[in-house]
This record gives sequence, C-alpha cells and structure tokens, in this order.
Amino acid sequence: MKTKAKTKRPLKASAAPAKRGRWISATQLVHLQDKLLEAQETLDAIRSGAVDALVVRGPRGDRVYSLSGADQPYRVYVERMQEGAVTISSEGLIFYANQRFADMVGQPLERVISANVSAYFSVTAWGEIRSLFTGHQEVVKCETILPQRREKSLPVNLTASLLPLEGQSVLCVVVTDLSAQKQNEDLRLAKEVAEKANLAKDTFLAALSHELRTPLNPVLMLASEAAENRELPSRVRADFATICNHIELEARLIDDLLDLTRITHGKLSLAMEPIDGQAILANAVETLKPDLEAKGITVSIAAEQESIIVRGDAVRLQQVFWNVLKNAIKFTPQNGSIKISTRLIPEDRMFVVTISDTGMGMTNEELDHIFETFAQGDHAKARGAHQFGGLGLGLSISKMIMRMHSGDVRAQSGGRGKGAAFTIEVPLATPVPGETLEKNAHDKLARQRVTRLPGSMSILLVEDHESTREALTRLLVRRGHVVSVAATAAEARILAEQRSFDLVISDIGLPDENGFDLMKDLHRRYNLKGIALTGYGSEQDVVSSQSSGFLSHLTKPIRMESLETALATAMADIRAALLASR
Repeated sequence: MKTKAKTKRPLKASAAPAKRGRWISATQLVHLQDKLLEAQETLDAIRSGAVDALVVRGPRGDRVYSLSGADQPYRVYVERMQEGAVTISSEGLIFYANQRFADMVGQPLERVISANVSAYFSVTAWGEIRSLFTGHQEVVKCETILPQRREKSLPVNLTASLLPLEGQSVLCVVVTDLSAQKQNEDLRLAKEVAEKANLAKDTFLAALSHELRTPLNPVLMLASEAAENRELPSRVRADFATICNHIELEARLIDDLLDLTRITHGKLSLAMEPIDGQAILANAVETLKPDLEAKGITVSIAAEQESIIVRGDAVRLQQVFWNVLKNAIKFTPQNGSIKISTRLIPEDRMFVVTISDTGMGMTNEELDHIFETFAQGDHAKARGAHQFGGLGLGLSISKMIMRMHSGDVRAQSGGRGKGAAFTIEVPLATPVPGETLEKNAHDKLARQRVTRLPGSMSILLVEDHESTREALTRLLVRRGHVVSVAATAAEARILAEQRSFDLVISDIGLPDENGFDLMKDLHRRYNLKGIALTGYGSEQDVVSSQSSGFLSHLTKPIRMESLETALATAMADIRAALLASR
C-alpha cells in the first residue's frame, strides 16, 4: 500500500513579507509552525524515499505524482550528479530538485521544491521545454540565465526530456553550468580582439613610419650631397650639415617610437655575432662629431685595449652608445667636456664603457626614474616647457636592448650640478674552437667600411614618390650611372623587358604591388639584384628584402654616403658574379 503525503497549496518562496505593524496571534503562529514542520517532514520523506507518491492539491483538483522510492535509479543518480536536476509538472511546478540545482540558484532546497519554474527559467526557455508535452520532440536543449545566484546571473544549458512514468506527464531537466565555458570563450574572443588590434596597430605604425620617412628622404639626400660638395662655400656646407643633422634627429624620434613598440611586443630580433666593441663605440662618437663641435664640447677617450671582441648586434649596440652619448651632449653646457673610458673585466667576461659628462647632473629621485619610458628629469622642464626636446625614450630603449644582450646600462650622479656617468656592460664573445674572433670581427668591420668603386652601372629606379625619384635620379646621374625610372611595378617590368640593367633600386610600398614581389620576379627572370630604399624598416622587412634578392636594405631617410656604400657593395657583388661565370 502506498504511503501518501498530502500538502495544501504551497506558500510561494517569493511571497512578500508581512507589512509593518501586522499582528499574528499565538494560535496563528503555532499553526504556521505546524505547517512548516509538516512541509519539512514531507521534504525529508521525499528525499529519503520513505514516500513514493506526492499529492498536490490545487484549485483545479488534486494531482498525484509518483515517486517510486529510495531504490529508484533516477533519484539516486540525480543526487550524485554534478549538474543541477529538476522534475517539473506540465503546470510548471517543481516538485523535485537536487541540491546542486538549489546551489545554482542560491536558494534553500525547501524553497525550490514547490516553487514555479518561472522563478528560475526565462519565459522563452520554459516555452521551448514545455513543447515536449505535445509529443513532437523527445529532447529539447536550450540556453538561459539563472537570475538568482547571489545577485549574479549564471549562464546554463538546459537539457529536458519526458520522464517515463506511467500515467504522468513530468519533465526532467538537467541544468549544466556554462560559466567556465563562457569565461573561456570570452577570453578567447578577447585574445582574438587583442591580436587583431595589435596587428592593426603594427600595420598602422609601419604605414606611419613609411609616410613620415618618405618626405624626409629627398631632403636628406640633397642636403648630405651639398654638405660634402667642396665646390660650395664652407658656410653653405655648414648650413646643409645642420639640415642633415635635424632630419636625422627627426628620423631617430620615429625609430624610437617604433623600437619601443617592437621591444614591448617581443618583436625586436638581434643579429648576435662577434664584433669589435671599441670600433662600434668609435663609430658612435664619429656620427656625433657635428653635435660636439656645435657646443664646443671636448671628448677624451681612455681605452685599456685597442680592440675588444664582444658578442652583440652591431647596429643595436651602436644605437645604445649613440643614445647615451647624445644624452650626455644634450645636458652638458657649452664648452663642457665628456670623458669616455673602456676597460675589460675578465672575471666577469664584460666589456665596460663609462661615459661621464660635466652636465647638470641628477638628483636621487631622477636617477630612480631615468630609464623609465617617457621619463625626463625635473631639470628637463622649465616652467612646463620642453626645454631639451626629445621623447624620453632613448635611455629606456637602451636599457631594454642591453638586457636583451645579457648586459646592462646604469646611471650615477653626485647630484645637481655635478655631472652624470653612465656605465654600459657588454658580454664578451665566447670563442668557438678553431675560430679567430679578432679576424672575423675585423673582416666584418672592413666589409662595413667598403668604399665606392670606380665605374658606372645601368640602374632601374622604381620609386613612386616624385620628389625622391627626381632627387635620386639627379644624384645617381651625377655619379656617372645610367638611370631609367619607373613609378610602378608594372612600368618597371616593361622597362626590364626592353633593356638590360645591372641593378634595381626599388621602394617597397609601391602603388600597384609591393617591392618584394617585384624584386623576386626580376631576380627570377633576369637574375637582377637590387637595393631596397624604403620607409619600412622592421626586422621582418629586412629579412623579406634579403629573401627577395635585395643586397641591401636602406631605411629612409638616408644620407647619400649610405647609398654610395650600398652601390659599391652591389658593384663588387656584380663583378664577382661576372668573374665567377667566366
């Protein structure tokens, strides 16, 4: 014989609290306590399996829901589930739920049982699930939000099916927490958005660099040519030299911004090899001679050894020396002095360069921030004005580059008015068995200093910027070369079919095609080699140039001396190839 537990119409869990000032008699209180006790006993009986039928009395008559007892597999299973589970009548009455579902909605289990499903499922979700009662589907899956979980919504997946209970229409709904999945999905989408944003930013910066550099190029080439023209008066040459210096400073600011982006995104690669550290330092000093002479600053160099072989990227290491020296010149007064000393520390395997100046020095607080991005000392500002110029990036980038070299750069100062000293540490190169580091380093330096060879070449110049094209043509013709010009890749291909050329000088950002593809095609069809002359100067651009057949990659703006060196290298390569083919 079945044991039945009868309950009156249940109290709603969401029933409004009693109004303030309402009185409840002792009899009513006892009655309520009895009802609560009875409800709790009924709930315990259901959960323990002591009853196997539930009679719910409603306005339309009583309904009997069968619960087959504690040994019923369904009840045992749902109590052990990691997902939430509820059984629901066709009217939406929840007459069974496991503890996991109660935890999901943040309610006591006794409040969940006998509540209406509309308190937890959206109208849309309940409508989809309820369609199972029509018998057209066996399973319904949908997503919804459980709204009552510590005032936070919980995304869930609902899987509903009809329970195979004789003479009854009861739904079983399994509720799966999707919060972790949604969080992973959000993270994935956020990562995709961030990657697209980074790619867009890199593309924008590359295009910006090209657009900023290209207009500077003809000015720098013409000015550098005039600055070396002995037929002009010395005063005129000095004026052109000043123009060159300021254009290169503008290019350096562009480089600093791009370098900062590359380093912070891990996209700056170093060409590490044995190089002569003393020679790299000397080159940096040489490039800054005009700045030193303009302020009447004297430089003294004390070196323990004539040549010290270090392991580093020659271009980036010279950039560090240049940045530190430029900083010393900037803050050293007129007719001041800078002392450069170098020494070898064998036990630490370090090449140490110290650059000291007689400038205005720094406070302890300024020293703490000197290598921070965009940081400048208080002395760099005068009543809010940008007194000394610059972006405050040079020293920060130098610090990052030296750390990439497994070295360091540090600053010291005795205080305001006592000058400053910067110490740069570069690891020594480790010799490979059978390899002479000194010979390799000096051979590389000799290749870098190759001088212009006599003779002329037939050059195909591909450049869409009209001012650069005209200036470059004039400068090349003045040096005895025969120049044919093209503004697009299509024009260049037509010229290459009509006549033979010794060399191609091409921009990369052409209107109809990129210079890499053009160079690959010309190299494949006519065995031509070239010089890339472009505003695109990332490491990847340089690698792409080399793989496309370019012998050199020059980043705008350039001095004419740089192009002469590249032309001499190309001419030597072409002659060597001709001799090898005979």
